[in-house]
Amino acid sequence: MTQHAMSRRNFVRFSVVGAGAAAAACSMRPATAAAATAGAAEYPSKIKIAHISDLHYFSKTLWSDCHDFMIAENSDRKMLRESGAIIDKAMDEIVAYQPDIVIASGDLTKDGELTCHRELHEKFMAARDALAAAGKNTLFCVINGNHDINNDDNGRDFSSGTAEHTDLVDPLAFKELWKDCGYDAAIAKFDEGGERGGSLSYVVRPAKGITIIAVDSCKYSTDQNGLDRDEHVTSGVVGEKLLSWVENQAKQARAAGDIVLATQHHGVVPHFDMEPQLMGEYLVDNYEECQRRYADAGISVVFTGHMHANDIASVTTKAGNVLYDVETCATVTYPSDIRFAELSWKRVAGTADVDVTLSLESHALGSVDYHDFATGALQRIDDITAYGDERLLSVEVVKTMIADALVAPMLDAAADNGGVKPLIASLLSGMGVGDGTAEALDPALFAMVHGMLPQSQDAAIIIELPIIGSAGIWANPENQRVMVQKMEAGAGVEPIALTFDSKTIAALRVALVSEPMATAAGWSYYITAESLAKFLRPVYEGIDSQMLVDGKENALDLLRSLVEVLVTQNASDGKTLFDLIKFAYGDHLFGDETCPAWVEAATANIKLTGADQDGNPVSDGSLISFLRATINDSSNLGKLNALLAKIKIKFSDLLVKEKGNIAIDIALGAIGSLSAILGLLGERPGDMVPNIPSLAELAHGALYTLTHDGNITADRAFGFGAALVDPDWVPGGAGGSGDGGHGGSGGSGNNGGAAGNGGAGSTGGAGSKPSPQRPGAASGGALPKTGDANLAGAAALLGMGAVACGAYGYKIAQDQKESEL
Repeated sequence: MTQHAMSRRNFVRFSVVGAGAAAAACSMRPATAAAATAGAAEYPSKIKIAHISDLHYFSKTLWSDCHDFMIAENSDRKMLRESGAIIDKAMDEIVAYQPDIVIASGDLTKDGELTCHRELHEKFMAARDALAAAGKNTLFCVINGNHDINNDDNGRDFSSGTAEHTDLVDPLAFKELWKDCGYDAAIAKFDEGGERGGSLSYVVRPAKGITIIAVDSCKYSTDQNGLDRDEHVTSGVVGEKLLSWVENQAKQARAAGDIVLATQHHGVVPHFDMEPQLMGEYLVDNYEECQRRYADAGISVVFTGHMHANDIASVTTKAGNVLYDVETCATVTYPSDIRFAELSWKRVAGTADVDVTLSLESHALGSVDYHDFATGALQRIDDITAYGDERLLSVEVVKTMIADALVAPMLDAAADNGGVKPLIASLLSGMGVGDGTAEALDPALFAMVHGMLPQSQDAAIIIELPIIGSAGIWANPENQRVMVQKMEAGAGVEPIALTFDSKTIAALRVALVSEPMATAAGWSYYITAESLAKFLRPVYEGIDSQMLVDGKENALDLLRSLVEVLVTQNASDGKTLFDLIKFAYGDHLFGDETCPAWVEAATANIKLTGADQDGNPVSDGSLISFLRATINDSSNLGKLNALLAKIKIKFSDLLVKEKGNIAIDIALGAIGSLSAILGLLGERPGDMVPNIPSLAELAHGALYTLTHDGNITADRAFGFGAALVDPDWVPGGAGGSGDGGHGGSGGSGNNGGAAGNGGAGSTGGAGSKPSPQRPGAASGGALPKTGDANLAGAAALLGMGAVACGAYGYKIAQDQKESEL
């Protein structure tokens, strides 16, 4: 998996033309839209960008080698202990790259711990200082992820030997702590003093030709999270007020002649075909509206994270505008890459037209020096990508994730909130069964069963009972009953054979000696919604006792065993189902997806029926055959029977007698536990699990779309271009003939007044003249203000020339007169 071939760079061009550009200009105030400053700086020749995401930094000061940390670590795919060392290496690589801008798109910390925020901020500042010492004044732009704010559910200090609550970060604290990573440089802020949804959003304009909008897409407050407290959730949204603000910022920036980039944690374009169905929480809730409005407002690229994958996807709106969603993987998870990018501008000689190109490339970190948490010993990780691949998933991690991280807390919550019945009601409501309330569960279950069964006697399901004979099961829509009555199988119908234990068989034989005609006589029973509810009452009580209280550990042990047997089933070519899942997941994370023959075959097999041509169960690599084999495993059956034997039932409560039969009554009386019901299915009860095509299609779709990129296939190296129009250009004026650089990256720009790091930029031709200033713009060729007029605190960022002079991060008041580019 770690030896993927690098795709060659593919350049795709698009332009914002016609109605899109006109709409951008018309959306602005007339004075703003018409503004042009003939003495303004030329575009940069090049700007370098580094993009990092999902660092999930975890401080050693919060660690101890305790059970609680083991559960937290093994229920996650992140390399938490190594996170600091990986980040240090990433910062070293960034310093060596010498970027003008560093973008960090959220999930900076493990779970929003204040200590982690502070220590990570120190690492960022150390890198910025190292860049400054090398003569590079780099702008760091940070935005939050879902883990970073108000994360009381997960933020913990393990140093005492148990998981204890710790100091966290709220929105205001985040803005203060990270103020020198974008906020102080901002020319517009969405809600500077706010702490509701979207309030951490801001805009920077590092130089003429580029605007970056940092969008807070996270839900951490009651106005967005659907909770009754300010707490984080995984999903994201860009609310209408924020979305309109982003649109306005983008339109103003495009009218000012800038390429507009955005960054946020959650995606706006799906990165695999089934992402909205399988992992919708990794996209903002309103992603389709966001992608359209972002693109049509003039945003060209949005840098995202959250999914921990390297993937580039694009969408084209009806208006013909293109938006690229550039998702970068986590440093703390395989493959631990960062992205490097270069923006280049080139003027079409003698015109206001400017071509801009963006090239992107994933950058592997290579070796990492890591100090072991327990011993402090220095360890060399030769290749963090290969190291992360080994630790991405394991059978033990999958078992822990499902049993300990997912199901155990669910069971604990159920025990505290009325038992298993409300939990089942809540889970089934997500599948369209019931309304989520415990009161509606039993009627909803009956309606579901009634609707699934044949709706006529002629189409009844036939079961074969030992000694007693055959019975048909069907749903009568006229009286809303489920009928169970003596019935012979029709021609070509294969009955479902049930079995009784030896004790029940003996009792039936004794009964038939005294009543030999009992099996021949017709008989009929039925189930109603009321009888089902009566039958289920002790079932719920038994489950509460055996799974939520006394037998919880036994239930979790059974679950772990079921998971292990399931994922170790043979999928194809000696590879297990676990191998298939891990490959598909890692393939998407790495990017430039591949699909070797064994993966193709195993993925196709998932949809098979698990039966031969005669309908007999077979092991054919299908999902259903895997599930059947998992249940039929002798160890699993033993554990399952032991658990179910403790859950007592009264089967006569379920079946209402219409026309009785002594043999049936004896058989019903022998079924006193859920284990006895399982026993009816024989030695291989798993074979009775029916094929569920929709489930197989879902599993196949997930595996297929993770290994087959349906959008842009070049995820690790890519490029595209955009067309800009310089509103400051006039014939014979500034910028009329040059590709001159702008301070900090390409030499001295036109009228810039400050030397850059590159060669000398060309100057404009004769005849430069001042043009009307935009309202609120500083004199002397200052960058146009793109913030809302009512945000009095918004300030313009000095340009690249000022970067070279060490002035990055300074805020200038609207009446500042001496600023120069």
